[in-house]
Amino acid sequence: LIFYLFFSFFLSAPAFSFIYIGGSVEIPNLTYTNDLNDPTSQKFILQAKAIQNYLAETYESSFLGKYYLKSVVAAFSEGESGLQAYFWNTFWAP
Repeated sequence: LIFYLFFSFFLSAPAFSFIYIGGSVEIPNLTYTNDLNDPTSQKFILQAKAIQNYLAETYESSFLGKYYLKSVVAAFSEGESGLQAYFWNTFWAP
């Protein structure tokens, strides 16, 4: 009986896909510094976490919240009027 339940669950479980969406955001009150070139630097890690948390809060409180999995900041550069952050988001779709 346990095998049957386990087997039937995996046969009838709905399939889903992961969707990755890349983007960038400019943050006018922050400035780019050279240590943001190094993804292992303390400044990069702290800044990336802050932006990832902001993106998570934004998506989780929206209609996309039930599909949102995570955001990852991949790089920084100097923007027109502040710090430019490049990121990708992961969502799941039924």
